[in-house]
Amino acid sequence: MKKLLALALVALMAGGAMALEYGDVGCGMGMFFSNTEFSDATTNTNPTPAPFNAYIVAIDVQIESIGGYEVGITMDETAIFVLTVTGENGWTNFGTNTNHLAGFSTPMTPSGGAVVLCTMQMLYSAADPQDIVFGPSTPSSWGPENPQGILWDGPAIANASGDLLYTAFLTGGVSDAPSTVATLNGTGITATENHTLSGVKALFD
Repeated sequence: MKKLLALALVALMAGGAMALEYGDVGCGMGMFFSNTEFSDATTNTNPTPAPFNAYIVAIDVQIESIGGYEVGITMDETAIFVLTVTGENGWTNFGTNTNHLAGFSTPMTPSGGAVVLCTMQMLYSAADPQDIVFGPSTPSSWGPENPQGILWDGPAIANASGDLLYTAFLTGGVSDAPSTVATLNGTGITATENHTLSGVKALFD
């Protein structure tokens, strides 16, 4: 049985039936409160009682282009409200605002090794610290039955044709998922390097 992400990509892109294969790390994935600077400092924001943007970003991308991705986002949804989620290149999400099973009708090409996968408009009016955690989507394309036997249950990205699925390690925990990737009214997370769209170095060296 094909996984949901593969089916989503088949629906979005031309091509025949695909056999989904799995690969080791294809990129890093995190949440930043800037769409141009991907650093420790931009993994935290102290929001005012007004809508603000958060960005899911693939960094240190090891493949030529991204046809889709999947990620489950955990946060206090009684206090943090996701108002809208949007993306470029025909972005379509077959999940929910906090459970992304998303594909692009035109694959996303990284610039300097990074690419913004989507923009989340959020609202949080309290002052308490809050963690935002990335983990596997529901359903997840991983699991013990993946034919390559890759031990990973977390976010993933797909190549342009949607027939190869890669692990997407997290900025907040290189080899672990779920992991905190961003904070509100907190201290953010500690990454290895500073990253910008104009020059991304390998985060996971």
